[in-house]
Parts: sequence; C-alpha cells; structure tokens
Amino acid sequence: MQSKSIVGALVVSGTLSGCPDPDPGDEGLRPASWRTALDADDSIGAFLSVWGASADDVWAVGGQVDALGDRGTGAAYRRQAGAWAAADLPADAPLLNWVHGTASRLWIVGNAGAAYYREGEAWTTTETGTDAPLWGCWAVADDDVWAVGGDALNPDADPVIVHFDGTAWSDHALPELDRDANAMFKVWAAAADDVWVVGDSGVILHFDGQAWAQTPSGTGADLISLWGTGPDNVVAVGGRSIGTIARWNGTAWSVEEVGRIPGINGVWMDERGDAALAGNDGAAALLYAPAFETELEESGAGIMVLHGIYGFDNGERISVGGSLNRSPPYFGIIVETD
Repeated sequence: MQSKSIVGALVVSGTLSGCPDPDPGDEGLRPASWRTALDADDSIGAFLSVWGASADDVWAVGGQVDALGDRGTGAAYRRQAGAWAAADLPADAPLLNWVHGTASRLWIVGNAGAAYYREGEAWTTTETGTDAPLWGCWAVADDDVWAVGGDALNPDADPVIVHFDGTAWSDHALPELDRDANAMFKVWAAAADDVWVVGDSGVILHFDGQAWAQTPSGTGADLISLWGTGPDNVVAVGGRSIGTIARWNGTAWSVEEVGRIPGINGVWMDERGDAALAGNDGAAALLYAPAFETELEESGAGIMVLHGIYGFDNGERISVGGSLNRSPPYFGIIVETD
C-alpha cells in the first residue's frame, strides 16, 4: 500500500490563499482532546479510510494483507448513535483502501481493482476493468464516480484512473507526464468539470470535463491525499520523510515542507477552509496557514500510522489507521475528538 512510514494526526487551521475571510466570530478548527474509540486486533487489521454522510452514520474501512501482501481481506466498521460495530461486506472483499459516497450510495474501493457500492442495505459489485489496487475514490454523483490507483512499488506499473457513469466503469488515459509515476493515490472534485488527482513523485492532474492535464506541483515528493472547498482552494499533502503541503489558489500550486512532521497521509477540510491532517507519531497539531505555525496535540494513537481523517463542521474529527509502519499482521485504531 502507499503508506510506508507515516503516523499520527494533526490539524491545519487558518484561511488559505483564495478563501474568503472568515467571520471574525468563527474560530474554525481548534485543538481538541482525542480519545481512542476502537482498537482492532489482527483478526480485523488496520483502517485506511473514514467517511460519513452524517455524524450519525460514519464508515471506516481497511482490513488485513495476506501472506503475499496482494489481495488481502477487507474489513468495515460503522458508527451509528455514537457506537462502532462491525459491518457486513460483499463476499471475498479484498483489503479496502478508501470510502466515499453520496446521500444515496456508499462507495468502497480496494485491492485487485475492487469497487462496490451500497444502496440501502444491499451491496453491488462492479467491474472496474483493472486488477491494480485502487487507492482512492470520489463520488460527485451516483452517475459520476472516480477511482484512482496503481502499483507504487512496481516500476513497470502504470497509474490508473477509471470513471463510473452510473452503468459501467471506463478507463481514462493519462496525459504524457514530465516524470515517472506508477500510481495515483487520491481524487477530489469540486464539480463534474473540476476534478483533481494526486500521486507518485508529486504528480498532480486536473480534469476540466473534457480531458486530463498535468499541473506543475512544485514538488517531487509523493502526494498522498487532497481535499478542498472549491475551485480556488485545494490542499494536497504527502511526503515520505518530510511532511509536504501543496496549496492551489485557483491559479497555481505553492508548496511548503513541514520539517517537524515526517510525512502527512490524509486531509479533510471544513467549509471555512480549515484542514485536518493525519500525520506521524501519534501527534496532533494546529498548523496555521499561511504562516505554518504549529500547535501540537496528542491524538492517543501512539506510534500508529493514522492513514485517513474526516470531520464535520461542528469541529468533530475522526482519524483511522493502524500498525502500517510495521510488518503484518496489522492492528487497527480509530481515534475521535471529544
């Protein structure tokens, strides 16, 4: 999987370039007390992604790798009425890497090109046309879903971008890149004609509704995840040994390295433009953009990898991960703010 040694949690707060000035009475995201909501043993594995249609219905997905670290076994937990419980999955689901959805459908993608959606209480298995790991997905609408992936550890692999139109998946050709890249890791969309993808070696791609084009990122560091609030405010994060944050202001990307954080793995932004990040060594912090002043907080995750993060506009945040910086079998963790 794309996470090699990235652990912990932090928060970015502040008004990013291109955002309107916030209401002076709106404090945005602020430091919070974290608690462990769930410890998962090796019968479950690690959690890689978390998303919810509402605070009363949140999903965390992941699983365990097999002996060859290839297909693996999927796992999912669902939070309802504040309590986490194991959720059913399609039969033979592999390791699941990402979850997203619309008001009516929940989407999950994973290893071996797996992609499923849940409507009501029923799962539907879809054929993506690839057997590569799918690392990220984003549902703009039920008939407009993107998934991205590839094998980051295989120098001969090609990155994957596929699209679901409500009936079937189709492969999207990438533009000619200015560097080698073997995988795309995450996708985020402001609209059907404003879609962003990040991946290997700092590659950033944009889809304008007609074609994909590479956009100069200003970094060669792997970019692992991204989120935004609109067409002029997107944040991408990554870095393997030094935390990297790239910001789009509607015109160009600017990049900052966060030396005190040895890698950032996940990002979520509230409607104000504050961003919560999953990072290294069980730490949590406030990072005030654009000054990049940090205020650490303790997530309680210890040295676990926190791989994904999601939140709500009331300030609540949920982060998930596990022992992904160690050899399998993996153990998982879910931490929440009080």
